[in-house]
Amino acid sequence: MPDPNTGLLIDDHEIVRMGLRQLLSRLPGAWQWREAASLEEALVQLRLGPVALMLVDLALGDDFALRSLGRLREAAPGARLVVLTSMSESLYGERALQAGADGFVMKSQAGEQLLDAVQCVLGGQIYLSPELREQMLRRLATGKRVAASGGVELSPREVEVLRLVAEGRSTREIAELLNRSVKTIETHKATLKTKLGAESPAQLIRLALAWFGEPA
Repeated sequence: MPDPNTGLLIDDHEIVRMGLRQLLSRLPGAWQWREAASLEEALVQLRLGPVALMLVDLALGDDFALRSLGRLREAAPGARLVVLTSMSESLYGERALQAGADGFVMKSQAGEQLLDAVQCVLGGQIYLSPELREQMLRRLATGKRVAASGGVELSPREVEVLRLVAEGRSTREIAELLNRSVKTIETHKATLKTKLGAESPAQLIRLALAWFGEPA
């Protein structure tokens, strides 16, 4: 089990890691932070013991961490993962979530937003900035869907619920939009988790994003 108060900062700039330590000292509880300047260093740190939270930059020297998020997820399956990067949210935000991140924060917007994102993901939720949520809503509104279903059969109602999950809607919001009870929507979501192999609400959101495809 991950230590609930141990995190890993993965960024190739020492001054950035120092700033993150100072900012994250405002989190409740006595946190202990390990550090890594590369993916390989991060994997070494994870072998020393499980962590509850990872903050990852997408650009680690010559490494592009978007394609490495799966390795971090595999090495620390119980950890929550937030991408903190200078790379464009409009280009990489949704892809990072699909690749295994639980949240995405631009370095230019760090501060209170990062603290909000960390507390959000530690609470078991996916963190979406207002801008990323709007981007997803606009894309889904166009009806674009390029991801294959992988042979999973969903009913029309389940597809509609999954689409609203991908939009970041809460169970109560989905119930109101579809004129159904909260209990009915919870049943649909439980069925979707079983059919899609999701082990948590956060993983269901990632699978919903993958189902409806990456941004064009």
